Amino acid sequence: MPLKIDFHIHTIYSYDGLITPKQLVWQLKKRRLDGVAITDHDTIKGWPKFERALIKHGFIAIPGVEVSAKGAHILALNVKSSIPAGHEIDETIDFIHEAGGIAVAAHPVAIYRGWARKLCGKFDAIEVVNASSFPFYFSAFFGKKLAVRLKIPQLAGSDAHYYKEVGSAYTILKTNDPNLEGILRAIKSGATIPCGSSIPLHIRLKREALTMKRKLG
Repeated sequence: MPLKIDFHIHTIYSYDGLITPKQLVWQLKKRRLDGVAITDHDTIKGWPKFERALIKHGFIAIPGVEVSAKGAHILALNVKSSIPAGHEIDETIDFIHEAGGIAVAAHPVAIYRGWARKLCGKFDAIEVVNASSFPFYFSAFFGKKLAVRLKIPQLAGSDAHYYKEVGSAYTILKTNDPNLEGILRAIKSGATIPCGSSIPLHIRLKREALTMKRKLG
């Protein structure tokens, strides 16, 4: 059976994340996903705790981080060590590859946080469907066209910060190999189908309210 994985979520270890291990497991069961990538902003501190929770409940756990490069956000998948932030895109991709990871261009076409003009051929994949992007259909349509033009594999992720957002977008991998090596091979070979839809407005508003409450203490 193909695997369904959300490749982009933020936990309580991100400055703007709200998701706990218990909430993540509950939502993955509800959405009937096979696994998830933990991609907190510029930190891997939450990985050990989330890995234990996910594996305990039979889910695929993919280590990662969303790296803040100069003018771009890059998902580093299959890394368990910190990737330096604030560097040029090419240099950041090199750091990721040296750490044994794959580099994914995160939401490059989204309005306000897009950076498509800076894309280069060194990326291993492009996140063409991002459930948090606005306007959703614009970014998904042009993201896919961009990936096809550059001949780069396509991925999808929710970019969830609140547990109810997890699984809004996900990737179907044309493999039944649940091992991390098999998943990475499927991504690199383009054996992927990006799926999903925009996060509903009422859930976005709930997330914003909870985020504000967290910041205010």
